[in-house]
Amino acid sequence: MIKSNKIAKIISETFNGFVTMILAVVIPIIMSDLTLRSKIIFSTIYALIPLVSYFTVKKHFKISDHDLTDRKERPPFFISLTILFGIMYIFIQKENIEILTNASLALFASTATLTLITLFWKISGHMTFSTLLFTTIYYVLRSPYSLLLFIFTPLIAWSRIKLNKHTPTQVIAGTLITLAISISIYFGF
Repeated sequence: MIKSNKIAKIISETFNGFVTMILAVVIPIIMSDLTLRSKIIFSTIYALIPLVSYFTVKKHFKISDHDLTDRKERPPFFISLTILFGIMYIFIQKENIEILTNASLALFASTATLTLITLFWKISGHMTFSTLLFTTIYYVLRSPYSLLLFIFTPLIAWSRIKLNKHTPTQVIAGTLITLAISISIYFGF
């Protein structure tokens, strides 16, 4: 029988913040009208931003684990992400493709909000970026079936709480704040 901590770890790693933040913008890039060359360039840059930021911060600051469990370890990483995602938003905007501009803005706005909150309080990056990913997939596909992805939200939240990475309030905040940001950008509410 598999122990609940092992299941929680599998869920947490499957919906890792690095993966979900990258997919939240790479999926719209792939689905866009960009040339294949531009799709590869933009996807590669967006995939490298979190990795380069993480390894740079890890080299210069003490980091206890890849989840950045200690809130005090988070600001340098999230500040660098916010700056780089902001720069990418400027470049993506020049392509004048609505789904790309909106996805890039949603990633930048969610990361910037997470960064500001992290300066004072710990919020779940897993919940932030998985919520952004699920909302982005719905926005891109416009299929009611894509809403089924939100079935994973309580599982991800449970895994973060079970692993003692977050409190219920922190996972709820990560979900609701990102949901509000992404819905307002994607659907104009």
